[in-house]
Amino acid sequence: CPYERRTYGIGYIGEGKYKSKENGKLTKCYVVWCSMLERCYNEKHRHKNHTYKDCKVWEEWLCYQNFAKWFYDNYYKIKGESMCLDKDILYKGNKVYSPKNCVFVPEKINILFIKSNKSRGGYPIGVSYHKQNRKFVAKCSIYDFKENKQKLIYLGCYDAPEKAFKAYKQFKEKHIKKVADYYKDKIPNKLYQAMYDYEVEITD
Repeated sequence: CPYERRTYGIGYIGEGKYKSKENGKLTKCYVVWCSMLERCYNEKHRHKNHTYKDCKVWEEWLCYQNFAKWFYDNYYKIKGESMCLDKDILYKGNKVYSPKNCVFVPEKINILFIKSNKSRGGYPIGVSYHKQNRKFVAKCSIYDFKENKQKLIYLGCYDAPEKAFKAYKQFKEKHIKKVADYYKDKIPNKLYQAMYDYEVEITD
């Protein structure tokens, strides 16, 4: 039955032209749809990835046919890049996968917004405490397009976490704009604009 909710107990294929397989292989669209549902409705995945707590999928996207139509209208490729379905760059803090909130982004943009809450502990984003000199250190991870690799940039030591965060915020926002300019002619304008308007907050 195409309306049986087989995928993580909530998603269903529906009736329409979009197939889950072509030439015996799962389609890219179907894999993306299943991964989206997994992030929101697979309890084991949610337990390991707390950032997906309270996340959900727009009701109409629980039907694969509806999601697939949006997918084929909006998916694009960039040579040498992996593409990711993102829900919270356009609207910071968003928890719902829907046509309004989602956009495809290259992986190098996607990792710009990973916050690593678990590893940084109780300090603001971009800040760690250096026990030896009793200072707060600001660092930022970036992708160096010239060297084609990820790099950790040291931004200085400060006597208060707020000061270290301020240094991180200024550097990070400038870097996000720099990356947006690098991809300007390759990504949707709404993604480019969201990156330019993005603000790093101490509560991130």
